[in-house]
Amino acid sequence: MTFQEALRHIGQGQFSPLYLVTGDEPFLIDTVLQQFMGKGLDPSAHGFNLKRFHGSDASPESILSAANTYPILSPRRMIFIQSADQLKDDKSLLMDYFSNPSTTSTLIFVAEKPDMRKKLFSTLKKKAVLITCPRPREREIPVWIRQESKKLGVHLSEEAIWFLQEHLGRDLLLIHQELEKLVLFQSDTNASALKGSSEISMECVQKIAGNGRTHSIFELTNAVGDKDLSSAIQLLRAMLSEGTQPLFVLSMLVRLWRQMAIAKTLIESGRSAEVVKKVPMPPSFLRSFLQQLKKWRLEEIQKAFECCLSADSQLKGGALSGRSILETLLLDICFSDPVEKRDYSLPFLSPSSY
Repeated sequence: MTFQEALRHIGQGQFSPLYLVTGDEPFLIDTVLQQFMGKGLDPSAHGFNLKRFHGSDASPESILSAANTYPILSPRRMIFIQSADQLKDDKSLLMDYFSNPSTTSTLIFVAEKPDMRKKLFSTLKKKAVLITCPRPREREIPVWIRQESKKLGVHLSEEAIWFLQEHLGRDLLLIHQELEKLVLFQSDTNASALKGSSEISMECVQKIAGNGRTHSIFELTNAVGDKDLSSAIQLLRAMLSEGTQPLFVLSMLVRLWRQMAIAKTLIESGRSAEVVKKVPMPPSFLRSFLQQLKKWRLEEIQKAFECCLSADSQLKGGALSGRSILETLLLDICFSDPVEKRDYSLPFLSPSSY
């Protein structure tokens, strides 16, 4: 059962006596558990009917005692067993219970990566409802942001969604927290940036999700893409002075050159139509990106990767400051002879195609 299927299942209020929740995305797992509590128990009865255990220090006897206790002022009890992969059931007491579980208790075992070869989990897999909560893939993040913002009543532009993904990565908790900030921002009647518009722009998101910083990583990568060394150095210094971490800057520069390498290779091999899928970004950004691509040769992009490898080692173990290392990186990469201009425009990116 996927995360979305689990939410629909819990919403119906028909609970099974046994569940196994797995996955490496804490935010999704926590959301599932919150839904179990919200839909399965009256808040006033939590003290009587909600019990939590941790696998490292819970005994099968204590879990079974809680499971076999009759609920008070509620049709059921809910028992959460966190880190269930650390449970020890040498006497197979829990496995015996799985064959005939109480109809008035719901046991929810939570384990990130349980070993299904162990008898406890192989039995649970057969007897329990399995809910999987894996961390979304990178290409799934924009869809998740769009869905989550819709739930919260926030309408984001495509550029704003892309900014959140690029700025926060795949950390769903961080993304959710930033979306909650946007809810507050949107409800503020003095938010002049939203007057006359129901859509929150990337500029607004940048100010809020970017921790109020004046400059963003996208301004820097745009300057680097244009080989505008002067602007890139100024933006780098401003961002570092505002608290941006050097390693984050480096990771985003590496990402830029990775995208360039993919797009350049596709175009030069006659597979231009695949660029949109392989290098996903809003159309307005893609046009600018393709213009920048004309200024880079594959050899220069390869050189950029090699320089980044050196910069990474220096940032993690060198004596030089992050500013000195990154400025040297930009000097090495952006200061090069002009290259022959080539037409990398894509005919299918005309305005009429949107």
